[in-house]
Amino acid sequence: MREGVIMPPLPDGFREEMQSQTGEYAEDLLVALDSQPETGIRLNPRKQPRDADAQPSAFVEAMSQAAPVEWCAEGYRLGSRPIFTLMPELHAGAFYVQDPSSMITRPVVQKLVEIIRRQLGDPSACPSLLDLCAAPGGKTTAAIDGLPDGSPVIANEYESSRLGALRTNLMRWGYPYVAVTQTSAVEYSRMPDAFDIVMADAPCSGEGMMRKEPEARRQWSPGLVRQCAALQRDILDAAVATLKPGGYLIYSTCTFNRAENECQLDYLADTYGMEPMTIDLSYAAIAGMPVRAFGDVAGMRFMPNVTRGEGLFMSVLKKPGHLVSDVSCRASARKGKTKPPKDSDKAAGLLKNPDEYAISAVGDVLSAVPEVIAPLLARLPKKVRVVASGVEIGMTRGKDFIPSPELGLSMAYNRGAIPEVEVDEATALNYLRRQPLILQPEVPKGMVLITYRGLPLGWVKNIGSRANNLYPKELGIKFL
Repeated sequence: MREGVIMPPLPDGFREEMQSQTGEYAEDLLVALDSQPETGIRLNPRKQPRDADAQPSAFVEAMSQAAPVEWCAEGYRLGSRPIFTLMPELHAGAFYVQDPSSMITRPVVQKLVEIIRRQLGDPSACPSLLDLCAAPGGKTTAAIDGLPDGSPVIANEYESSRLGALRTNLMRWGYPYVAVTQTSAVEYSRMPDAFDIVMADAPCSGEGMMRKEPEARRQWSPGLVRQCAALQRDILDAAVATLKPGGYLIYSTCTFNRAENECQLDYLADTYGMEPMTIDLSYAAIAGMPVRAFGDVAGMRFMPNVTRGEGLFMSVLKKPGHLVSDVSCRASARKGKTKPPKDSDKAAGLLKNPDEYAISAVGDVLSAVPEVIAPLLARLPKKVRVVASGVEIGMTRGKDFIPSPELGLSMAYNRGAIPEVEVDEATALNYLRRQPLILQPEVPKGMVLITYRGLPLGWVKNIGSRANNLYPKELGIKFL
């Protein structure tokens, strides 16, 4: 149970349900659900901070006590839970706080990329991916880390209240070939045969979260299990429809019961001919996990008593048919007859590979939409709301071009296009608290990118006597 959090008892009927469903694992599982949960982080392979200098660093100190997560090369377990908010590396997108079990998404997607490339006979193919239930973004960013640069990703979320976290986490991660949409999963059934990989981390009864989330214990009931299973069917129907023939579905829940796991795989196999696959990840650490634990269904069960992470079920299924590639990793933006927006040349100069993007304007804000994702966006059903796509670049105000916070955090940004200044941890935290900064006299006036350990944090406008802080109010640290 979470440190400092009073956990209610396990719900009535749950113990008996687990004994009937998990057999020999039941007693150890029930004991583990009352133990301390793991604290894990996953590093961003595309954002590697410079080595820390002699100054102390909260993040470096935490990492000095970390142990690797066996199935994820970038994953680490921490000895205790630090105050992540006070680590500038978090705000820069250098790591994501994530339960170790969920990190399995990264090697699974990486393995599927290898399989797809072999099937297509194209070692440079960049599979497209849809995450149907993406917020807050943990599995989305893990999937991105398993994809090659240039793979188009759409992250969808239905709940408006969860969109902000998803958008922020993807912005910090910095992968430019992604769009965020808002709609029910059912709407994607109207976009048939569109994606190479579809992820459905479906809403569930949350049995696997009972060690760390009091609400998971309070809300559980057999009725909730049935309700979630029905919703999952709707999501899975849509996932199969929008998946290409020969494509791959990654289905996962954070629950233990068969109705939301194995029974759903049986449904997919019986209804659509989907083939559950055994993904050989070759990790000795998960060899002892319950795999094919109940019946002949291929799936992985992460259980806190076995794998030192929260409860998770994951299975990969292949849709009948032969996969055909229609996306390359690098594409040049098509030059149409549409007049480019004002200041598009200035905006393009801020991009590392401007030919990969089409510059567009919404009002006075310029954005760069990757050409590789444009065909998918063009096929979206009418009821799908596009929350964000590509990279927001910035806008012109008077004589100044004000770069977007998103631009500095994006891997699409052309480092060096705007002057940078490296700051220490204390100054970085002051910046994240939206306090004015006083920079060294040699720092040029105008727009400046603040970096910490070589990682961009955001922009200031240096006027000499001070630097006006342009860090977004909604992202700023709310306490000292």
